[in-house]
Parts: sequence; structure tokens; C-alpha cells
Amino acid sequence: MGLAWLASGAPPGTRLISIERDPERARIASDIFRDCDHVEVLHGDWQRIEERGPYDLLVLDGGGQAKGDGTADPARLLAAGGTIVIDDFTPTTTWPPRFNGAPDHARLHWLEHPELRAAELRLATDLSVIVGTRLPDS
Repeated sequence: MGLAWLASGAPPGTRLISIERDPERARIASDIFRDCDHVEVLHGDWQRIEERGPYDLLVLDGGGQAKGDGTADPARLLAAGGTIVIDDFTPTTTWPPRFNGAPDHARLHWLEHPELRAAELRLATDLSVIVGTRLPDS
């Protein structure tokens, strides 16, 4: 649904890439967008995003994948000044943020990354996202 929304509003010349972990979902999405030259659907895990970067806008969706295990590096994934959106966080009211009684390293990976300026945005009582911009000189 999100890819369709982005594709419907993307200006000419914009390329959209979606990585789908589930092979059947990847096949269905590829079929849906087969006539859209600017949309590419790849099957695989989230690490395939590095094949097509760097990005001006990158949305990491889908639970814990790439959220903060240290391998998702904004310097490799984002163009200078590029924006990243990481969704599906549970809002926190503590600092440092905690999840399940322990420091939330996934959240801290993005909020404290030296090459980003990032903030957490609460969208609902049970949902927040992190939005960050890669520093232009990093």
C-alpha cells in the first residue's frame, strides 16, 4: 500500500525500489507494478537496499529489520542531505529510551548516529517513527 501511495505521487524521474522478504509478496508486487518503469520490486532481505543506494529518501518498514543492529549505516544508504524514516517503534518517555526493560539500542542507533540529525515522532499512543536527515558534510 505504501509503495502504491509513493508511486502515485512521485514526480517524473523518481525511481522507487521496494525490497520484499516474502517471495509471494514480491511476485504480487512485481505484477502490480509491471507497467511502471520507475518502480522496481526486489525479493530478498533488507540488506539488498545497499545495491541501489544512496537514496534521497529511504523508508525502513517491517518490524525489526534494519532497525538498529549496527549494519544499516546512513553513510552508505543516504545521499548527503537524504532523509530516512524508520517506523513501527513503540513510543517511549524515558531517556535513554528503554524497550522490554533494557536500553533500546535500535532506537539509539538512529537517534545518536553521528551522521544524522534525528528525532522520534509520536504518531499514536502506541506508534512512533524516527525521522532523520544525513548531515550534508558527512
